[in-house]
Amino acid sequence: MLLLTATALVASACARRLDLTPGEFGRIKDKDSELKTLRVVPNKTLISIYRESSVNQSYEVNKRKITERGAYRPLERIIGKNTPGKVVGTSEQNGMPVLWVSFDNECEDTACSYAFAQTELDRYTLIKVPDREKYDEPVSYRRNSFKRNQLRYTKQRSLAEANEVFAVVRKSGKVLTIDLQIRKDVYRPTRSAVERAGGAD
Repeated sequence: MLLLTATALVASACARRLDLTPGEFGRIKDKDSELKTLRVVPNKTLISIYRESSVNQSYEVNKRKITERGAYRPLERIIGKNTPGKVVGTSEQNGMPVLWVSFDNECEDTACSYAFAQTELDRYTLIKVPDREKYDEPVSYRRNSFKRNQLRYTKQRSLAEANEVFAVVRKSGKVLTIDLQIRKDVYRPTRSAVERAGGAD
């Protein structure tokens, strides 16, 4: 006699951080054409330091000495690796799609957003940090503000790549970038058919 029973083995649903790829982005856009529900995060902490364009200074001259005073108050802006961002615009640069991402509710425009370009490595990588009024062009860092982690424009693997990206280049030649990631639950339940033998007489 044979008995046939079914058991369901449920895969645990756990959100994983995955690189946002062009293929995944296309699937998301098919479901949400205006990208209102999409939230992305950077793969590493991004720190941008804005130095003031001009500083209030005093300059005094007397018989004993000359005194010059001025207080520098740079702005340090941190985008943590768990800070969610939303896509507020799209464009192209040198034929490659660009996503403009805002990490603040107050920012709804590309002027205050961060630009991530699709690269030949099938990732969306940082290419622009927004300017701030009354501040010089920012200097940005990956993970922390150590000098060795300063981001500079470079090609990743080939001079033939369409765009330069912000990256840290190690002495070994390794290129470290700031890329967009998503949190994704992968749920694939497995339903197994179990057949038990009844035994022979």
